[in-house]
Formats: sequence, C-alpha cells, structure tokens
Amino acid sequence: MAEQVKMEKVDRISDLHDSILTHILSFLSTKEAIKTSVLSTRWRYLFDLLPNIDFDLEEDLCRKNIKSYSTDVIENYMCSVDRMLLFCNTTNVSKFGFKCLIKMIGSNRFNGWISAAVDRGVKHLDLSTSVLPSSTLPIFTCKTLVSLKLGKYFVLNVPKDVHLPNLKTLHLHSVGFLNDDSVKRLLSGCPHLEDMVTRKCDLGNIRNFHISHHLLKTLTIRYSYNSYQCWLWINAPNLTSLEYYDRLVAGYSMENLRSLTKAVIDISACKTLRADATTIFKGICDDPSLVLSDTSLQEALCSLPEKVPSCLLHKLKTIKVTNFTDEKDCIG
Repeated sequence: MAEQVKMEKVDRISDLHDSILTHILSFLSTKEAIKTSVLSTRWRYLFDLLPNIDFDLEEDLCRKNIKSYSTDVIENYMCSVDRMLLFCNTTNVSKFGFKCLIKMIGSNRFNGWISAAVDRGVKHLDLSTSVLPSSTLPIFTCKTLVSLKLGKYFVLNVPKDVHLPNLKTLHLHSVGFLNDDSVKRLLSGCPHLEDMVTRKCDLGNIRNFHISHHLLKTLTIRYSYNSYQCWLWINAPNLTSLEYYDRLVAGYSMENLRSLTKAVIDISACKTLRADATTIFKGICDDPSLVLSDTSLQEALCSLPEKVPSCLLHKLKTIKVTNFTDEKDCIG
C-alpha cells in the first residue's frame, strides 16, 4: 500500500518531453502559459519554446473583468511582452500577434518588439495597435514573413527598399496610406502575393489606389473611407476571385482580369456621387460567376442601352432575381 501511495505522487506530466509539454501550453493564452513558469523548475522556461506569441490586452482585461487601464496594469502587460520577445532564448517565432489600442505604449518599445520578432524569423504578424510604426521598421524587409495583418489606425509609410519575398497574405483593416507611392511600393515589394484584403481603409491621402500584381489570386475590398476622389485601378492577370463591397469611387479601371472565375459586386447607394459604374463590369464580363447586389444591378442598368457593356447583353444566359418588390409593395 505504501508503494502504491508513493507511485501516485510521481509527477508524470513533468516527465514528458518538451515538445509534448509545449504542445499542451499552446492551448493556453500566452499570458497563461507564462504563469506556468512558477509551477516548478521543470516548467520555468518551457514557455520560451512556444512558437506562437499572442497578446490581446482588451481580451485579457475583459476576461478579468477589469474596466480601467491603470498604469500598473499596462506596465505589467508590456513586461510580459518584453519577457517573451526580448529576454527569452527562443530561436524561432512562427507568429507574433499583438492587439492593444491604447496610447500608453511607446513607439520605441513597440519597434523593439517587432525587431525582435523579425530577428527570430517570424512568419505571421498580426498587429492591431494605435502605435504609429516608422518607415524604418524591419517589417518591410522581413524575408521570412508569409502573412501580414495590420489593423486599427496604422498609417503606412512604406520605404523605397521594401522587400517581402515570401509574403503571400496581406490583410489591412482600418489603415491609411501616406500617399500613392505607399500602395505601389508595398505591392511591388511583395512578388509572391496571392491574397489581399482591405477593410475600412482610409484612402483620403491617395488619388490612385493602384492594385497591380501578376500573381494575385484573391482580392477583397470592403467599405473604404474618404474614397470619393480616388480612382481604383485593378490589373491582375491571375486574379480568380474579386469581392467588392463599397460606395462608388471617382472612377474605375479593370484590366487583365482574364483568369477571373468569381466576382461579387455590392455597390452601396450614393446620391452625392454619380461615377460611371459600368466600367467595373467591362473588366469582368467574361466571369462565369457574377453576384450583384440590388444597388449594384441598378448601377449596371441605369444607363441602358448605350452604356451597358455589350458582353453583358450578348453573353448573359441566366438571371436569378430574389426578394423582388415593385412600386405597389412600397406604397404604405
């Protein structure tokens, strides 16, 4: 019986291989994984081996039911990031995610985190913060980066030497561009880009939103801000999927969309601006799958018969109308 009791006290979990224990830790949040370092000397440095580092201040505070951003809370949070990125001996970081919209984090500290992640071969960056990045950040010359997701108030000042040779996914949420060159430089510096998404981006500083790329396969544009004076140019010979949910901009140019197999066009009604929306359909008229919202259909047909692209009239074989109402239905 004594031998059986003794065996029950053996810590079999701690005897597992590092790879198994780090796999277990991967199911915890990064901050929770760090806390396991106090369990024993065996666990003290295991969190250093985690390939994915993800910090979300708002989510952490919500989980703890903390409603105010005190200096102590923020400093403790930033020290946790410091410990993971600056003071650990982990050689590789697969993903670094950081979400914090308050302005108490200095740009120097933030830049140091990004530099450390890049130095350790980060492949996936997911950043959402009010800290304004500088154009000298190594984020724009990271050779290992595969996906880049930027959100919430970034203003992209892209340097001339931008080079992201392995980037395939680019998602921009609520970011702004310093000028037209920022867009051109960013896309030209990503030779293997395949997937691009812009959502609620501020186009107020640019006049030509020029998306030109020879390998781009999927493109989604959603709800841009301050785009009424902007021209949208799309030149993507390998593009297979285009989704466009937005108001009319100043003008459109659709070129070399010969590989397109799916297009979803949803143009919001806009009474203050009447751009020629039919130019959108000229570039996608050979698309075998075309989905139009009610307002998009109105824009496409509002200039019959002289302005509707002939390809829509001659190649269109099937029309499906849903949720149809006539004027009688609208009379209250």
